Amino acid sequence: MTSYPAWKPTIGWHLKLWGVLLLVCTAAYAVLAYAAGRLPAPYQQRQPAPETTPWLDSNR
Repeated sequence: MTSYPAWKPTIGWHLKLWGVLLLVCTAAYAVLAYAAGRLPAPYQQRQPAPETTPWLDSNR
């Protein structure tokens, strides 16, 4: 006797799932990046020194 699966996901279902996951991850990144930029003084992000990261120096 062969039993068939109760539900078999389709390609469309997979595409919708990946789309929703991509949207949620992108939105979470945007919210966290915004929140990190609004942190109070002792927790603000620092810019690295140009000597340590010459590829980021825009004055070259």
